Amino acid sequence: MILLRPSLVLLALTLAAPWQVPDTDPRPLARRLAGPLSSMWAAGHWVRFDMQVHNSEMERAYLTADRALQLDPWPSAGWIRLAEHLWFIRASAEREPDPSRRAHWFAAGLLVLNEGIERSGSPGEVALVKARMTGLYLLPLVQDGAVQWPGGATALKQTSQAAYQVARDFGLDPASGLDTGPQHDQHEH
Repeated sequence: MILLRPSLVLLALTLAAPWQVPDTDPRPLARRLAGPLSSMWAAGHWVRFDMQVHNSEMERAYLTADRALQLDPWPSAGWIRLAEHLWFIRASAEREPDPSRRAHWFAAGLLVLNEGIERSGSPGEVALVKARMTGLYLLPLVQDGAVQWPGGATALKQTSQAAYQVARDFGLDPASGLDTGPQHDQHEH
């Protein structure tokens, strides 16, 4: 009589099974295997980013944020954090009184959010932040003339509406920000 260890039997059944268990994690295998380490390294970079911003070392801070996002692009929080910094710190009237320079920082924040929509694990969440930031924060500044925006208020309204639609497409309710549908908010990279 041959005695088989249960782990070998389970392995043999798994390999010989005519069906495959679907992989629900859409991240690439290498990123999943390195995930805990890359997430920890990215978290360390975000601490450095905060210290560099505090010390007004902005160029170094942006390189550090870029490294953090390269290490761990999956969490939407990193994309949102950098965009909010660009919008609420760099584009603030106190820091940047020139309306055209303010527009530069707002545009940089939108580029960060656009990349976050493409690369994060929660594109709907990033899109919802983009929609709210453009429609509720930037649009009134453009309408009041405090910021010069290419295409004016009309272009900004279209950007906001398109971002709200992306959020809806990923199952988020723009009115509440809550997930209302099936789990579409993760996509493959």
